[in-house]
Amino acid sequence: MVVVKMSFKEILFSKWKSPDLSAEETQFEEIKKEKKQKLNQMESRLESLEILISNDKLEDANILMKYLVYDMVNFYQSLTGKNTIPLEGDLGGFSIPESKTKAFQFLSGYSKEGTTDDSKLNDLFESCLVTYDFLLGESKKQFRTNWFTTLDQFKSVRKIRIILISSILSLSVFGVLYYQYKFPVMKDQNIKLYSFADKEHPQTSESQMVSMPVSKQKIGEWNEYVFALPDSMAKFGGLRIDPLEQRGIHFVLDEFQILDGKGRTLYSKKIIVSQNLLPEDYQDFLKISDIKTAGKQQPGELVEMVTTGRDPQILLVFPPVEGAKTIKVKMKYIEAHKLKKK
Repeated sequence: MVVVKMSFKEILFSKWKSPDLSAEETQFEEIKKEKKQKLNQMESRLESLEILISNDKLEDANILMKYLVYDMVNFYQSLTGKNTIPLEGDLGGFSIPESKTKAFQFLSGYSKEGTTDDSKLNDLFESCLVTYDFLLGESKKQFRTNWFTTLDQFKSVRKIRIILISSILSLSVFGVLYYQYKFPVMKDQNIKLYSFADKEHPQTSESQMVSMPVSKQKIGEWNEYVFALPDSMAKFGGLRIDPLEQRGIHFVLDEFQILDGKGRTLYSKKIIVSQNLLPEDYQDFLKISDIKTAGKQQPGELVEMVTTGRDPQILLVFPPVEGAKTIKVKMKYIEAHKLKKK
């Protein structure tokens, strides 16, 4: 077998154009082309034989089988540099090659007159399949040794190049997509607040909702969002906070306050880490979805969170308030790639 060793540099920078072949190499390519055509012809006859045998057309199958047998014998004769045997010629002089696959073993019991026994014909067909696989393997060995040309080398290098380029492109695309998934860029979106009656009645509606665009100009800085409440949200005992509409964004909720018409605080809450490393007064959180705490945090720190889905929600319950006019929320949003290591 011809083994061509090439460095990575040679693979990348060797000629991209097909090489000019010598007269001998041109002859080798013609031989290989002819052999491949013969192999295709034998494969086609095998397929036709299978159809004829399955349809019990044994007479036609025997005729085609005879042509196939001589094709296989003469193909091997040509591979080994021996004279071909004409159709109807004596096959007794053919030397059956030694093979683990038992190729050509059927010749010991083959009759040119054919057989009307479909079982024997099936066995003969199976033996022909084994022989075809043997011939295919032997021809490939010859292609890689006696008939190897610079065109074969060029095709091998081209195949490696295609694999390398495809791999590089795939890795690049995967890298970009993974980075976008792992470190998403803040999109235009709103922070929304929904009021609801109490713990036993956490249902929300659009008529009891206020929203405000998230400030993208001050990512990483504290922002105070002030929501003016409609009359339908003057009385409630629970609040649903939708801090974002996007996964993968870190945020910190410092404090939110519910104020009456005179600016007096009706209720306020800071979300900080308790001694058991859960948000303080965890029982006040009726539900937290598509959100998790981010990294290691210490008691007393503000809880840093990260959205894990596209519909993050925090549901808080508290003593009912009346006459609410304003809600102030102090928050900080942080894109993942802008996080500072602790």
